[in-house]
Formats: sequence, C-alpha cells, structure tokens
Amino acid sequence: MSAKKEDWRKLLGFSCTGCGNCCKGTIVLITAGDVKRIMEGTGMAAKEFVHFFTSVDMPKRDSLWIKLGNKRVAMGLKWATKPRRCKFLDAETNMCGIYEHRPVTCRSHPFEIKTTDTWAVQKLSLSDIVDCPHEWDGEHTLRELKATERWNCDQVDTFEDQVKAWNRKRSGKRTANEFLKFCELA
Repeated sequence: MSAKKEDWRKLLGFSCTGCGNCCKGTIVLITAGDVKRIMEGTGMAAKEFVHFFTSVDMPKRDSLWIKLGNKRVAMGLKWATKPRRCKFLDAETNMCGIYEHRPVTCRSHPFEIKTTDTWAVQKLSLSDIVDCPHEWDGEHTLRELKATERWNCDQVDTFEDQVKAWNRKRSGKRTANEFLKFCELA
C-alpha cells in the first residue's frame, strides 16, 4: 500500500472535539439546496439566516459570485456577533443548532477531497482554515467522504446554474430578496 493511502487511513481517524473553531470567524458559503434544507428543517425564512457577503476569499471569476446592484456578493450563513460566529452555533455549548440540516460544506469539514471524473480519490487532506484541536479516534470511510463530496458537487453545480441565470438577467430588481425569490427561497 502506498504512503498516500496510509496517510489517508490516518486522516480517516479524525475526530471532532467540539471546540467550535470551524464555526467562529469563518464565512460558511451556502447553496440554494442548503437554504431549502435549513428552511424545511427549522421553519425559518431564508432572510433569517442568509447573508450576502462582499468580502470573501474567492477568485474574482468564481462562478458563485452573485451580482446584486453594482456589487458582487457570495451567499453564506449569517453571523452572530460577540464573538463572531455562525448564527447557529450555540455560544455556550459549541453545538450546531441545525446539525441535522447543516450545509453540505459543514458536513464535509475538515476533509478536503479531490477526486477524478470517475470519483476515484486523488488526494485527501484536512483543512487548515482554523486551528483544530482534534483527536484521532474517529471512524470515517472514503466511501462516506466521496458521497458527501458528490452531494456537494451536485448541489454546487445546480447553484452555479442558478447564479449564472441570475447574473445574465437583464430586467428586474437586483436585490438580495429578489435573488432569494429567483431561487424560490422567499
């Protein structure tokens, strides 16, 4: 077995310690599919938890930039303040308030997986976006990670099509609420 696969095996032992660092100070980008799932699971309206961020670490030509008026924005989960954290992170317990309905990107965190067109794993690593005091007693499988990655890719592909159609639209208001309506989220 190659060294790469041995490294993968070790990474599959990742175990969250519940520190909440991944939900603090980070922007969680979401798709229309994520928003629908959260709306259905919580009964909340999209405007209660969706925020359109102008400062996101994404390439200028990224297909997820949404044109609102004369601004480019990315759709993400709102933050609670003091300290800045995901709206759904309980400040006392560090537990996710929408765990069963959470965005797909949250489900795959902290794993970063690169696959081929046939879904064979090319590379597996852990995100270093935040300090993560994890353990190594977890039990993940490549099958589980690939399934989540495929779900995320499908969801992002659909959302990219929605964003592209919105950005090409030449009439109507270009507001956040109109975008949510366009995506059937309001």
